[in-house]
Amino acid sequence: MSIVEVARIAQVSTATVSRVLNNLPGVRAETVARVKAAVSETKYKPQRVHSRRQKAPRTAKLKSRNIAVITVGQGSEWLAMPIMASVLAGIQRGVNSNELRLLLGEMPDPEKPSPLLSGKQIDGAVVFASSELSQEQLVACFRSMQRQTAIVWCMGTEMAVGVDHVTPDNVSVGRIAFDYLKRQNCRSFGFLTTKPEWPLMRLRGQAFLNSALDANFKPSAYLCTNQPRVVDAYGPRTKAADNAEALVAALAADPNRPEGLFAGNDLLTTEIYPLLARYGLRVGHDVKIVSCDNEEIRLSGLHPRPASIDIGAEEIGFRAVGRLLNRIDRPNGPPLVIQVMPRLQLPPNT
Repeated sequence: MSIVEVARIAQVSTATVSRVLNNLPGVRAETVARVKAAVSETKYKPQRVHSRRQKAPRTAKLKSRNIAVITVGQGSEWLAMPIMASVLAGIQRGVNSNELRLLLGEMPDPEKPSPLLSGKQIDGAVVFASSELSQEQLVACFRSMQRQTAIVWCMGTEMAVGVDHVTPDNVSVGRIAFDYLKRQNCRSFGFLTTKPEWPLMRLRGQAFLNSALDANFKPSAYLCTNQPRVVDAYGPRTKAADNAEALVAALAADPNRPEGLFAGNDLLTTEIYPLLARYGLRVGHDVKIVSCDNEEIRLSGLHPRPASIDIGAEEIGFRAVGRLLNRIDRPNGPPLVIQVMPRLQLPPNT
C-alpha cells in the first residue's frame, strides 16, 4: 500500500510513481521532483529480496527483467482496494523471489494500449480487468496485448478469452458459504448482492443457491438490478430493487426472510450492517451472515464480526507471476486456467 500513499501525496498515478522509481523516461522533471519528495516523506522503500537460498530466475528468456501490472477498464487507483492490494502483495512476492522489477500501468480505455506495451519496456504483464467489461471486449483487448507481450489475466471469473488466467474458485465460495450457514442451524437462506451482473458474483450466488436447493431448501436472492435477464439467472425466488437499502427493506418484509444470509463481498457487508439494524434485524440473532474476501480493514469495524471467505488473494498474485514466467518461456502453449481454493475464516475467538 505504500506506493499508493506516495501516489496520493504526489498527486500522480501509481504507474507514474513506478516509472520514476525505475528511472524510466517520459516523466516531466517537476513530476519527478514531486514523487521523490513524496517518497522521502513516506520513507517508502521498494521491496527487493536477495537470498543465497533463493533459486535462480525461472526463465532464461527475460530481457528487460521488468514485468508490469496493468489495469484494464479502470485506473491503477483500483489496486488500492484492500482485496486488490492483497493480490498485489502476492505479485510483489513473486517479483522479489525472481529478482525482477515491477512496473505499474493502466488502460482505462481498453482500446488504448498502455505505453508500457508499445515501449517494449517489459517482458510480460499481469492484467486486472474490470468486471464491467464484456467477454467480447476482453477478448479484443487481450488479443491486442498478446501481440506485444506475454500476459496473464488475474482475478475475475472463468471465461473463454484465450489467455492464461489465475482466479479464485468462485463456485467453491458459494458452496462454502452455504455449508457454514447450515452448520449455524439456519433453516432458510438468502444471497444478496448489489452487483448481480458481475460474472464472479453470479457464480458465487448461483453456487450458493444451488447448494441450498440440493439440500432441499428454498433459498431466495436479493439483487440490485432492473434487468429481467439478470433476475432470471438467479431463479424464481428473486427480489430486485434499485439500491441496497431497498433490498434490505424487501428482505426484512419477506415472510420467508432468510435466517442465513450470504453477502457477496465484504464491501457490501459493511454497507448492509447499519441497514439491517435500521429495519430491526440483529446480526447474529435475527439473521446470521457470511461474507467474502476476508478484508481485515473492513471487517474489523463490524460487531458482531461475520465469518468471511478468504479467496487466497495473495496466493493468486504469487501464482500469476509464476504462470507469467512460464508463458514467457513457452509462448505457444495452450492457455491455462489456475483456480485457487478459498477457505472459511471465522471471527477471532470463535
